[in-house]
Amino acid sequence: MAQTLTVAAAQLGPSSPTKTQTVERMVHLMEEAGKQGVELLSFPELSLTPYFATKVHNAVDSFFEETLPSPTTQPLFQAAQRTKMHFVLPYAERDSGVYYNSAALVAPEGVVLGKYRKMHIPGWVEPRWEGLNILEKRYFALGNLGFSVAALPKVQTGMLICYDRRFSEGYRALALGGAELICVPYNTPTFGQPPAVGQETSEVLLRAGAMENQLFIVAVGKAGVEDGAEYIGGSEIIAPTGQVLAKAKTDGDELIVATIDMDEVRALRKKWDFLADRRPDTYHALVHEK
Repeated sequence: MAQTLTVAAAQLGPSSPTKTQTVERMVHLMEEAGKQGVELLSFPELSLTPYFATKVHNAVDSFFEETLPSPTTQPLFQAAQRTKMHFVLPYAERDSGVYYNSAALVAPEGVVLGKYRKMHIPGWVEPRWEGLNILEKRYFALGNLGFSVAALPKVQTGMLICYDRRFSEGYRALALGGAELICVPYNTPTFGQPPAVGQETSEVLLRAGAMENQLFIVAVGKAGVEDGAEYIGGSEIIAPTGQVLAKAKTDGDELIVATIDMDEVRALRKKWDFLADRRPDTYHALVHEK
């Protein structure tokens, strides 16, 4: 009998004026997902706030959460309990005065099962030109929690965030840790190109990660125009074969749902086990700085 799991990418359009309003939209998506039998759902990177790392801000503490659930995020935890759903909540985290771009994996009971802090931080500290800048190095410290894998009832799952999807090491580290599915939330601007151009680049990276590591990927992004910047959207669910199983059709809030067969991962790995054929003894250059 197939071991199926219903998953969802909960794409979000531009952030609302307040966190409370954004959370209301997120709860609505969770409720809709619950009606469709979704068991695991992910929101986009920094889902509670605008993508504030494109500009210099005099104060940023209002964007960050120090504890989960916070009063603002409590409705999401309550929605998980009502829908009996695991969910990934990407957010700006403040921990002992240090700021991270993070994601929490939350169980239906409201327990945080695991946390991931973005490993690869893009951009720079000061603006380099007029227009859109990526200033994540100004606001976020390097992730320090490693690439952990959480055991859910039906799946071993891990997380990456946005820029991480450009580094094959993250996918591989999670696969070596037993991951069968990776949630990849992101906020990717179009940089003045049509959204389809950025979607294609993102999809190539994600499909390669899925195929090379023989696992499912739930990739979910921000879409639409926020504070003058357009985002690629294009949220999608990808099979271990690289096949796109479902993809967003709009540039706003949208639920992308697929029922996947976890036996597909095990069958592929049994047929052709890439991990078993690795040659770590020859990879020294990969773990030494230039």
